[in-house]
Amino acid sequence: MNIQESIGQEAVLLGISMLLGAALFLVYDILRIFRRIFPHGAIWIGVEDFCYWILCTAAVFVMLYRENDGMVRGFSLGGVVIGMALYYFLLSRFVIKILVKILRTILGFFGKTGSVLFSPFRKAGTKIFLFFKKRLKKIAKAIKIGISKR
Repeated sequence: MNIQESIGQEAVLLGISMLLGAALFLVYDILRIFRRIFPHGAIWIGVEDFCYWILCTAAVFVMLYRENDGMVRGFSLGGVVIGMALYYFLLSRFVIKILVKILRTILGFFGKTGSVLFSPFRKAGTKIFLFFKKRLKKIAKAIKIGISKR
């Protein structure tokens, strides 16, 4: 193998690692969008982040294994970081704004449609819920009285 082919292979590896970095940050942006639309607690955010980093580790490992026979090269890891940084500074803000607007519009439409379709069932469900709530309160009161008599 001559030097030009070797340098070409290294350039391809750098390009692939940069694309992988951008793709990994895109996945994280999707996770951020999900968190904006459906807010949830710190525990779930931690679980999501843990799963994300496991995915990142696996993706980088597979890339290094396929493209570089498993040899860890500094410039390939640097390429991942550069790809992430380029995506973050050039595209991330726009991708998040656009996708959040699109998804909120879609969910808002389905929410309004669903509320119109299911409003009769909601009224019946509320009556059933109140019926069972009243019965459970009576049962709980009877149990408390029975326990206190002993």
